Amino acid sequence: MKNYLFSWISLTCMLLLVVAGINFIIDPYGLFRFIDIDGFNKIKPAAASQGPMGKAYQALRTQPGGLVLGNSRAEMGFDPEYAAWPADTKPVLNLALPGTGTATTENYLQHVIINTENNSASMPKMLILGIDLIDFLIDKERDDAIQKNPHKESRLLNNFDTQSKYKKWPIKFKDYFESTFTLSTLTDSIETILNQNNPYASNLTVQGFNPMQNYKKLAKNEGYNNLFKAKDQANIKILQRLPKNIFDNSGISSSRFKNLQQVLTLCRQHGISVNLVIYPYHARFLESIRFTGHWQDFENLKRAVTQMVEAESQYSSSSLIKLWDFSGFNQYSTEAVPLKGDRKSVTQWYWEAGHFKSELGNKILDRIFASTNTTEEWGVLLTPAMIENHLSTLRAQGDAYRQSHALEVAALAGLASQPPSKR
Repeated sequence: MKNYLFSWISLTCMLLLVVAGINFIIDPYGLFRFIDIDGFNKIKPAAASQGPMGKAYQALRTQPGGLVLGNSRAEMGFDPEYAAWPADTKPVLNLALPGTGTATTENYLQHVIINTENNSASMPKMLILGIDLIDFLIDKERDDAIQKNPHKESRLLNNFDTQSKYKKWPIKFKDYFESTFTLSTLTDSIETILNQNNPYASNLTVQGFNPMQNYKKLAKNEGYNNLFKAKDQANIKILQRLPKNIFDNSGISSSRFKNLQQVLTLCRQHGISVNLVIYPYHARFLESIRFTGHWQDFENLKRAVTQMVEAESQYSSSSLIKLWDFSGFNQYSTEAVPLKGDRKSVTQWYWEAGHFKSELGNKILDRIFASTNTTEEWGVLLTPAMIENHLSTLRAQGDAYRQSHALEVAALAGLASQPPSKR
C-alpha cells in the first residue's frame, strides 16, 4: 500500500513538473517572456485576457522609457514599436487596459515609478495617456463614496497600502503558480502552439500592443458595415445608461479628475513629459454622444482638463504637459463606412466607431513628436485662451457633417430613439 501511494505521489509530482515546464516555456500569458520565438510561441492568443497580470510584470522587467496608458482605444491604437517614438523613450511599453478607467491608469503609473524611483536613469521619459469621455461620466451622488475606497490591484507596487516589493511575493507566487501548474494554462499553451501560423489569431505583443488580428477575420466574415452598426448599438446603449455628469457634488471635480491630477503630479515630480490625447472618435461615435445628451459633458471635460493642465504647468518652467484634441469632424473621423453586404472593402482608419486603427494612431504620434506650438485641423493643442473658439469650431463642423451625411445620422437617431428591448 505504501509503495502504491509513493508511486502515485511520484507520478503526480512528475506530471505537475512536466505541465509546469511546458507552460513556462510556452508562456501563453506573456508572464515570463523567457523565450519568444516566431512560429513557436511568439503569438499569444490568451495573453489579451490576462493583460492586467502580464503587463504588470512586464513593466518590472522592461524599465520602459515611454509609456502608453488608457483603455482599449489606446491598447490597440498606439503601437509602441512605431518609428516616430524618440530614441530616449525606447523601449516603449503599452500599459493600456481594456475596460479600465482613471484609477487603473494611476495605479499602473505608480507601479512603474516605484519600480524605478531609486534609479533616475531608468525613469520613463514620456507618457501618452488617452482621455475618454466615458471614463469621466459619474453618478455625482455616489462618487464621493467610491473615491474613499479606490480599487487597488494587489499585484501592483503602490504607496496606498505601504507594501514593499518583498511583501508582494505571496501575490507573485499565486500568479506564477496559476500560470504554470494548472491544466487550464496547459490548454492555453496548446492553443498558443496551434495558432502560431494563424494570421487572425489574437495576440498581445511583448510591448503590450494588441494588433487586433482577430478583428480582421471578423471584418472579413461580417463586413465593416456590420461592425460599425453593432458598435453603434453598443455605444448608444452604454452612453444612455451612463449619468450626465462629470463632476461630483462639489461641481468642480470628481474621483476621476483626482486620479488624473495625481497622474500629472507624479509625472511632474519625476520629470516625465505627458501628452494627454482626447481620442479621435469616428463621427458616428460623436453623433452618438450628441444623441444621448452627453455633448455638453464632452465639452465640459475638455474645459476642465484644459484648466487642470494650465494649473499644473505653473509648477514647471518647461512645458512638460500638453493636451491634444484629436476629436472632431475631419478627414479621418468622417471616413466612409462600406455599404451593407460589402465584405471586401476595408476601412483605413477605424475598426468601428469606437476604436481607431494603429494607422491613425501613428498619425497622432507623428503629430505629437514633430509638434510645435501651433494649431491645425488635425490635432489641436488646447489652451484656456482658445478653448471656446475651438469648441465653437467643432460645433460648426458637426452641423456640416449632419447635412452631408443625413442618412447615416438619421439611422443613428433611430437607434437612439428605440427602447433597449427593440434595439
